[in-house]
Amino acid sequence: MSLLRNLVLMGIRSLPFRAARHRHFLRSKASTLGEAALADKKTRVLVLGVYLADRPNSAEHLNQRFASAEPLVVEQRWVAMNGAPSSPQLGEVTSLRVVRPEPKFALINKLLQPGDLADFDFIIACDDDIFLPANFLPVFIAYQQMFGFSIAQPARAWHSFFDHAFVLRRPGLLARETRFVESGPLVSFRRDAAQLLMPFDADSQMWGLDFVWPEVIGRHGLTMGIIDGISVDHSLRPQATSYKKGEQDAAMYRYLAATPHLSMQEAFRVVKRYWAAPVLGNRPG
Repeated sequence: MSLLRNLVLMGIRSLPFRAARHRHFLRSKASTLGEAALADKKTRVLVLGVYLADRPNSAEHLNQRFASAEPLVVEQRWVAMNGAPSSPQLGEVTSLRVVRPEPKFALINKLLQPGDLADFDFIIACDDDIFLPANFLPVFIAYQQMFGFSIAQPARAWHSFFDHAFVLRRPGLLARETRFVESGPLVSFRRDAAQLLMPFDADSQMWGLDFVWPEVIGRHGLTMGIIDGISVDHSLRPQATSYKKGEQDAAMYRYLAATPHLSMQEAFRVVKRYWAAPVLGNRPG
């Protein structure tokens, strides 16, 4: 069954609409939340991101989406790698410029300031190659609050590039409580999770942290999950175009060999499903 599903997904990825990046497919089930859930308080969110200034990226789009995320109070800090910001607006939120490649989470560590882990309700780590639907952040954070996830990611739209089919959007679901949240392209840490996991482990490189995080938060009685009620378009660049995959695989295996973590089989498990149709209710996975 999994082989058939992967073949279907490969077919979807090759369809012409994916190359055209039809981002109108990015619809959210915001109506299920109600206005009160979207505007219950002035939640403080810190967005930390890295963009490749010398390649096509969506950093300007992301900056605009995050800047218009009322009623949230959002602060952005970005790292520009291999170039300068492409607009004055992006320059205003670019806190650091680097010319030598560094692991994403090492750069994000450099963006953290004293007091951030106590001052912000949520801290988001973001890549530069996704597109978001309108009103994304208030809806996404509202879902994360609703389901009580200490770590959460939006599902990927079906026309996205992906390494793990597990993170693709599931029709009929608002969210899944899981034991895996991918380390990119966008992941949100509630304050309690951020205080456990940040600054990020300096021994990690590109990959592997997402198998360590569930082990840590599980020991502290917290939950994590994927929000299917809103998705992101990850079709701008395929994975492994800005780094050598073989080297990063080897680095991940070395890191995991020395760090408590879940296996892929343990991590890719749905603990509970939250269905979009109220009549179905919520049932264990």
